[in-house]
Amino acid sequence: LPKEELSDWIFYIELDICGSRLTASRSINNPKKIQIHSTVPELPIEPESNEEGALFLSNANWKTLLGKCLFNIQNHYEAKYTPSFRSLVSYFMRKGADAYTDPFKHFRNQKTFDVQVNNAFLLGLNWIHTSDAQEIRDKEAATKALSQALKVGIIASQGELEAERVKLEREISTESEAIKSFNVHPQYKELQDEANSLTKTIHETANKLLILKRKLERYENSIAEERVPDSNSIEKLYKEAGVLFNEGVKRTLDEAKAFHHNIVKNRKLFLEAEIAQLKNEILQFEDILNSSTNQRGDLLKMLENHGALEEFTLLQEKIVIKRGELQQVLSKISNLKDLSKHKKEIKSSKIELETKIQRDYEESRSNWEEAIVLFNENSKALYDEPGNLIINPTDKGYKLDVEINKSSSEGVGKMKIFCYDLMLVQLMNKKGGIDFLFHDSSIFDGVDSRQRALALMFAARKAEAGGFQYICAINSDMIPSEDFDPEFNFESFIKLVLKDQKPEDASLGFHFELKKKRNKS
Repeated sequence: LPKEELSDWIFYIELDICGSRLTASRSINNPKKIQIHSTVPELPIEPESNEEGALFLSNANWKTLLGKCLFNIQNHYEAKYTPSFRSLVSYFMRKGADAYTDPFKHFRNQKTFDVQVNNAFLLGLNWIHTSDAQEIRDKEAATKALSQALKVGIIASQGELEAERVKLEREISTESEAIKSFNVHPQYKELQDEANSLTKTIHETANKLLILKRKLERYENSIAEERVPDSNSIEKLYKEAGVLFNEGVKRTLDEAKAFHHNIVKNRKLFLEAEIAQLKNEILQFEDILNSSTNQRGDLLKMLENHGALEEFTLLQEKIVIKRGELQQVLSKISNLKDLSKHKKEIKSSKIELETKIQRDYEESRSNWEEAIVLFNENSKALYDEPGNLIINPTDKGYKLDVEINKSSSEGVGKMKIFCYDLMLVQLMNKKGGIDFLFHDSSIFDGVDSRQRALALMFAARKAEAGGFQYICAINSDMIPSEDFDPEFNFESFIKLVLKDQKPEDASLGFHFELKKKRNKS
């Protein structure tokens, strides 16, 4: 709907409810509150008032009020599946084509429990038994799913779970003992940092020692290979060549020899001094290395015998997690052990429930017999023979069906729904409950003109005699004017005529335009 055109609209309703005439309204802008415009001295739910003094009910309380007044729904039910106002009223105001396919459903995919609980309630049967039947079906479905999962290997077998249990129990026991002997050192972090620092020192010292030892080795090799040049070999070479040295040349050679001797001597002295210094440095670094190694060994031993608080907490958390896993495994083992027990319990519950339903069936005989009589009467008014409302007690609740001879056609199928709904409003109206029944043209789809006329005339008679309303929104081309009895004045029952030629003749006074979406290319 074009909400902007209806945003300031307020819809009003006037109805007789709980012995009083009530006028209420609901606005488009505030649909969660229903305003009460009339003074009602006694209601099962008292309205609230706002700052302006206006009375209102929340949408939830409004539905609860309607449920109490129209169907006598109580709010102290202990059953899991209970009748609801919205579902119950849908049998008296069917909405959409799917609502006219099955007398016991008001939409195609209605849940089994909703069908059984609400129809049993309307027929005066013990609907709590149908709720219990659904709970049994839930348990049975869960059991079947578990059995199937075991069969295909989705869930571990009992043997696999027992093996997992043993493993977890042993791990928990071992880690629990570790916690008992766990000593937390107050300076664990400082000791750990010191051990790391010593490790760094050890690595740096070891590298320096390696460099110093390689340098010492080179110096020692240099001293061992150092030699003074032999000048006599030079003189001998020149003599063999026939060359004689004079005294000046000989003196120069002696001086050169002495010079080289001094160089070699000084180099040896230098290398010896360097070697001595290197050896001294090596001893110092070896002392540092040994001391650091010993200190780190003591710290590591202390850290091995004592733990950090973080490690202790982590160990505790691991045990908690494993205990949770163990509990899940134990639960699965228990479920597997109880699987056959559950199957027996379900079977026993179904037998017990069937007994209760059978007993209730007998105790409620007057209620369902009245329903059958009314359905027979309603169907006989439309066809030559009365149809049957069939109510069978089973271990799954009440199995419901309706029969009308030669009911294979779509039209007869719709008349089954007509007869059933008319029977429901007759029953509820006698009990002081809902006193109206609404159908739209869907109830007459496929129904021949004669049956349509009989249905409308019969509904009018029953409504007048029973003091309830039968409302039908019927298309003008479906009105069986020629088949009405001469004394039946159809025009006198028309309360509103809507047309589509002019906006002012439409339901809300204007036409809605449907805008087609354009495909983007």
